[in-house]
Amino acid sequence: MEGKAGRPLSERAHRALLAVTRDLVVEHGYDAVTIAMIAGAAGTGRQTVYRHWSNKAELVLDAFLAHAREQVDPTGSLVDFLDDTFAALARTGPALRSLMAHAQRDAQFRGLFLRRFIAPRRAALGAVLRAGGQLPAGTPVEVAVAVVYGAIWYRLLLDEPLDHRYAQDLARLVLSDRDARSTPKDR
Repeated sequence: MEGKAGRPLSERAHRALLAVTRDLVVEHGYDAVTIAMIAGAAGTGRQTVYRHWSNKAELVLDAFLAHAREQVDPTGSLVDFLDDTFAALARTGPALRSLMAHAQRDAQFRGLFLRRFIAPRRAALGAVLRAGGQLPAGTPVEVAVAVVYGAIWYRLLLDEPLDHRYAQDLARLVLSDRDARSTPKDR
């Protein structure tokens, strides 16, 4: 793996740095973790980290995005996608809450968080919803994505359960036929 400058970072070292970063943020929260802590835990120098990431925010977002990619399969049903997402959040949920909180205080980080983490997750969910014609005809994919992630973030931010039953209920809501949900007045 080639970094910004200097010697290439081996794939193994890259994965290790991402795992250490994710573990530290999960344990301590985003604000409490420093590049020095990450480098120390990974057994490398701070300069090695800075050679490959411009700042802590980029490293942390890469760590969480890599975890999401490893844990969530974007090729199955919506329920499968949600079950995988909820399983990943069982470990990383509190850390993601700290990242979202930090994003509310730091506009630059918020933009980076949106581009590097939120947008790829939205795209993955959009691909799941488009596959196999799961959405009712005429349903805008971007609205369905907002509904699903809005429901997830609501529960995540309030530390409410994200389980298989919720995945099923959310999928049923999003994927049900519009005519079945409309009232006689709407028809």
